[in-house]
Amino acid sequence: MKTHSIADAKNNLSTLIHQLDEEKSIHLTRYGKPVAVMMSEAQYKKLTSPGNNLFSAIQDWRNQTDGERDTGFNQKDLDLIRKESAGCESSWDK
Repeated sequence: MKTHSIADAKNNLSTLIHQLDEEKSIHLTRYGKPVAVMMSEAQYKKLTSPGNNLFSAIQDWRNQTDGERDTGFNQKDLDLIRKESAGCESSWDK
């Protein structure tokens, strides 16, 4: 991910916009601290689309991993997590 100062972005805006075709985003900084992000219209639409929710994100992640990558969880671990979370009682009184 590229980083540019706001002053640099102001002086080279058209160049940075063309770079967004190749880059996912460009961070803009003020006094060395990140303050904004530039992204392409396609990336923005992807982030703000109505179907963009937690369930969709999880489904997308599952489709990307497709069982080929090590996610750090195996079926036994997942079953244990599910078992422990089912039927848990809680109280605000304590």
